[in-house]
Formats: sequence, C-alpha cells, structure tokens
Amino acid sequence: MSTKQTVSREEIQKIARLAKLHLDDEKRDVYTQQINAILEHVQKLETLDVADVEPLSHVLDLVNVTRKDESAGSLPRDKVLANAPLTEDGPPEKRATDGEFFLVPRVIKTDQ
Repeated sequence: MSTKQTVSREEIQKIARLAKLHLDDEKRDVYTQQINAILEHVQKLETLDVADVEPLSHVLDLVNVTRKDESAGSLPRDKVLANAPLTEDGPPEKRATDGEFFLVPRVIKTDQ
C-alpha cells in the first residue's frame, strides 16, 4: 500500500509559476484542496482488487457506427441564397447576396 500523497500550497504555487499563472492566496488554497481531494480518491482506487477484472479500452461495445459516405446532390442555389442574412443598410427584405454568391464584409483592407 502506498503512503498518503498530498500537495502543499508551495507546490501549487510552483506549478502555477511554471505555467505562468498568477494565483492569489484564496485560489491557491482552493486548488490545493481540490488536488488533494483528487489524490485521495486515486489512493482509494489503488486499494481495489482488480486482478480478476478484464482490461477494456471502452465501456461500450460499439464498433464503427459511422454511416457509409455517399455522394448526394446539393441544394439549389436559390434555396441556399434565400438563407443569406439580411443587409444592415439596405431595405429590410434585402438579402446579402448578389444573386450568385453571399456578400460578406471586407475584412482585409487594401490601398486599392
């Protein structure tokens, strides 16, 4: 049986410093308690006798439940463009499309 493992506030602070995190005293205390609770739970698990338990890689017996990839037709352009968002500066019913493509705001500024 293993000895009881715990982490100290100083160890939590060192880990936080290595991760470049700033922890105030309150957070440091909370994390110390939480990690020690996790370690205590793991130590309880270590005491279980699992000699007769068969190892498993997944709790469910599912094997390759994906559907077959089949090519299908696409939606008609007019139905797709009917879902274009409404324009902000045009008439209320005006969609952000030129009839062939969606119109999107310019995100890259150029000198032209």
